[in-house]
Amino acid sequence: MKYAKFLVTISLICASFHSFACVPSYCSPSEYYLFHLVNLPDGPEKEFNLNSHENCLLWQQQAYETIPLDDIYLVVYKYDLETLMALKSGSMPKAARGNKMAKWLTGAYGEDALDFLILAKNCEWLRCKCQSPWYYPSKKDPVRYSLNEVAEVARQKSTDYYGERYALQAVRAMTTLCQYEEIIRFWNEIEKQIPDGFLRQMALSYVAGAHVHLGNIELAKSMYIMANDMKGLLECDLRYHPDMSRVEKMELLYEVYPDCPDFRLKLWKILGKVEPDRKWDDDWRWGVYREDERVEIDQLAVLCDRVLNENAKADRALWAYAATYIAHLKGDDPKADQYLKMAERAAKDKNLEDAIKVMRIYIDAQTSTYDKAYEQKLFAQLRWLQEMIEKDIDKEVIDGFNMYQLSGCYSYYYWNDAMRCILLGTVCPKLIKQGNTTLALQLANMSSYTLPNEIPAMLYKYRNKCSFNYYDYSCHFAEMMDSLSTKALIDYTNIALKPQTEFQRFLNAHSYIDSDYLNEMVGTHCLREMRYADAEHYLSKVSFDYFTRTNVYRGGYLNSDPFSVTKKRWNHGVDAKLQFAKTMNALEQEIASANNPNRKAMLMIDFGIGICNSFDRCWALTQYRCGWVDCFESVWETGDLAHEAMERAERLFSKAFCSFTDDEYAAQAQLLFCNHRTIEEQYPETLAAAFVRGHCDVYIDYHGEKMARALTSPNLP
Repeated sequence: MKYAKFLVTISLICASFHSFACVPSYCSPSEYYLFHLVNLPDGPEKEFNLNSHENCLLWQQQAYETIPLDDIYLVVYKYDLETLMALKSGSMPKAARGNKMAKWLTGAYGEDALDFLILAKNCEWLRCKCQSPWYYPSKKDPVRYSLNEVAEVARQKSTDYYGERYALQAVRAMTTLCQYEEIIRFWNEIEKQIPDGFLRQMALSYVAGAHVHLGNIELAKSMYIMANDMKGLLECDLRYHPDMSRVEKMELLYEVYPDCPDFRLKLWKILGKVEPDRKWDDDWRWGVYREDERVEIDQLAVLCDRVLNENAKADRALWAYAATYIAHLKGDDPKADQYLKMAERAAKDKNLEDAIKVMRIYIDAQTSTYDKAYEQKLFAQLRWLQEMIEKDIDKEVIDGFNMYQLSGCYSYYYWNDAMRCILLGTVCPKLIKQGNTTLALQLANMSSYTLPNEIPAMLYKYRNKCSFNYYDYSCHFAEMMDSLSTKALIDYTNIALKPQTEFQRFLNAHSYIDSDYLNEMVGTHCLREMRYADAEHYLSKVSFDYFTRTNVYRGGYLNSDPFSVTKKRWNHGVDAKLQFAKTMNALEQEIASANNPNRKAMLMIDFGIGICNSFDRCWALTQYRCGWVDCFESVWETGDLAHEAMERAERLFSKAFCSFTDDEYAAQAQLLFCNHRTIEEQYPETLAAAFVRGHCDVYIDYHGEKMARALTSPNLP
């Protein structure tokens, strides 16, 4: 009966060693941007849209002055008519003080420009009046008369220095006045005098609209194409209606303008955001797309096939590239490979050709047999990709860089995203499944650290200066190491510290190789696998300085005594893990050599308490759960290693209590576990029992009641 009660006691002790665990919260590697055609600004749209920016550049050129674009933008787009009229009168309004464009307009060379801007502001104000739903014109309408006057002045000045600007205002005014025939006559007169550029394109769009109203649809279409006005072009088609899907609009556009340059942007808007959208659904698969997205991509797949089968004028490389990606999304990588070969044969544009090369690396990773031949191919591909990463790093990449983006694995910089997507999302998982964990870790290291290595100032900031060591413990490489066996880490460490081949040396050159980091990781895994002699061996190679950079040390997670059942502060050095490994290794050796059964039993209890605590209250000895950036509940504490550890501790406790030949030793052991009633009932004549009775106001124990409840409904781990 004493032994049965003991088993329940031990079970309760082991069951109490349970707590929440934390692991890093990352975006999946499949969420990185892979489909790449154009670079669009992240975040809010910039102040300048395409036309306003072009316009400000032209003003800067026409002024023959180094005037900041921001100053030009304020005057041209933000100043009202009243402010411009004040400038015309020779005064400088408060809002315009310090503006170099305003100052230039009031000088000898800016008078003509100021006259134009006043007319343009008048034109826009009058057009808004006419287009208002509350505007009712009459025969002697002053607004209509004024707009006529603006149109006439603009027509007369269309041959001056700012002629193309006046011509644009003239066709705008006449469009509002519905003078469609007059627009066409005017354009035919001055067309040859208007230089190529965005102002000519904007004017052409109004002229095309006049032809639409007069029924000259085919001529209007050709003008819309020259004006690069795709919306106007689509509206010429009787099948067009605003509620059409994006792909349906693309189909209409393709029929009229198969080599339209806008297709790049339109394809990117559909396919370029597919991966990041997955993060909103942890169970993302092709089959669980939002229905409208799935339908749209299905429609786009049909359009891609149509273009590739029908039209030689279209950009076949572009459409084949899009078809490649769609086939991959649908899980048909062999078909994706066929499309990709078409894209490779047709590619002429350098930017598209580079994007196709990235897709080739990805599709090869999806379809290849992972043998030595593939490793050599991958080596060559990664050399090229690494060059692209290095070549395109500019000030914007450096200024926008932060470890949070990399630690969270958010999409940030296309070439680096591509490497992470290919290696972390495809190659590494396949290598691990194949058993080649060393190469998998080498590739994960390169993909996680190649960009930080190119911005060396970040190493000090995010590893040493920040309160959290983002650099070491916030990436897929660290996560992968933490998830593999100790043997896999040792094999990798040996190769990482002493590379044997050209490929390994290349990977090392673009990775994070630090013997302290690697040995600390291996040593921690040895503690997790209860290999204490090995843990002492590896942790003894770690510098004191490195121990202070670990997040579990910085966070104070190592301050609890691992050899006490109750929570007590542990006075240790920065090398707490090493001290624990040494103590556990010494205990293990003493247990093996001890001859006195009572001494041996006490050693086994100390050893078992150390094991239990290292997987519970003192989890930081064996885990990195709060060493990552984000923490949430995990299941490592119920995993195989934790279960094995608790079972081993239970066996040790059971064997120890059965081995005691001296009641005093047995009572002292029960005292360690605070089993005060057990001591009083079973060992009443011992010093331990006398101690408990002498401190009865403090050591009141209800453990017997707990045992009784547990006997009827035990919860063994």
